[in-house]
Amino acid sequence: MFKALFGRNVNTELAHALYGVVVARSRDRQFYIRYQVPDTFDGRFEILVMHLFLLHNRLKNEDHRSRQISQLVFDAFIDDMDSALREAGVGDQSVPKKIAKMTQVFYGRTGAYELALDSDHIPDALSIVIRRNLYAELESNGAESDLGHYMAWQAADLANKQALDIAQKQAVYEGPLLERTAYDT
Repeated sequence: MFKALFGRNVNTELAHALYGVVVARSRDRQFYIRYQVPDTFDGRFEILVMHLFLLHNRLKNEDHRSRQISQLVFDAFIDDMDSALREAGVGDQSVPKKIAKMTQVFYGRTGAYELALDSDHIPDALSIVIRRNLYAELESNGAESDLGHYMAWQAADLANKQALDIAQKQAVYEGPLLERTAYDT
């Protein structure tokens, strides 16, 4: 009856809550202050995609429900991007093209991040991907290295959590925010 009244099921509600966690972490001011992520649509988008990838990567090889929740989180991301584009005044006919491009970017980043996580030197490999996609037009200040270590730490931390715990507790991103960690591979 609840689903019929509100048009959503429990998994969709959970996915939206988890997407909220992704967005909240991505909006942490330290990304934009301390590590000079450009505070632009593209900079914010890259940090959002980074965190979306981390969650998706953790849930993709789990049971059907976890994979479904991961897909619903991605769907919430697409809905959010659609709304953001419309609020920014992008015309109705251009929105689907821009969404298709954003989806393509997400899957491109996913492939690059997955390769980096499979490398022998994960933080360094992630730093290269981050440099290419986030800081390509800026002079290097070492931020890509710190973000590579941060991302490697978050991926390892998520790997040690049960998928059900991630979903139920929404304890997704924990630990130090952007401090160089003692990540060792």
